[in-house]
Amino acid sequence: MQEAGSNGRALLHGMAHRFAVTAGSRDLGAWSKVSGLSVKWDVAEYRRGDSGHVDRFAGIPRFDEVKLSRAADTTGTTAVQAWLDEVHAYGGVPEEGAVEMLTSAGLPVATWTLHDMFPKAWQISEFDATTGRVAMETLTIVHNGFLTGAHRA
Repeated sequence: MQEAGSNGRALLHGMAHRFAVTAGSRDLGAWSKVSGLSVKWDVAEYRRGDSGHVDRFAGIPRFDEVKLSRAADTTGTTAVQAWLDEVHAYGGVPEEGAVEMLTSAGLPVATWTLHDMFPKAWQISEFDATTGRVAMETLTIVHNGFLTGAHRA
């Protein structure tokens, strides 16, 4: 979506229904909903001696699970199933992946690189031809962060 900015230049806005996801070298396709891209820090406190002053600083960062949802499709759903089969066969080796927000024109807005990611859960909605509803798949991913420097070798 393009909109004229106050300086007359066109602005590109991220569309919530456009997310490209990769896991290692695998393209997991486009997703319509992503939730859980968040970070929270534990707050560490330190008191010097018997003073009443307490210093507070950011402690360990905590990252939520990332949930991806979309209408099932031939290419993307097949790619996810292949990844799940690999995890089942070999135990799921954590790897780097990414979630990329795209504009409606397919241009990148922002990318979150997920360190040490692997699938935690997958499900597909109930199949019911009488309702006319599209089958939705949901993939839950765990990871060790998306911040620069969050990954420790």
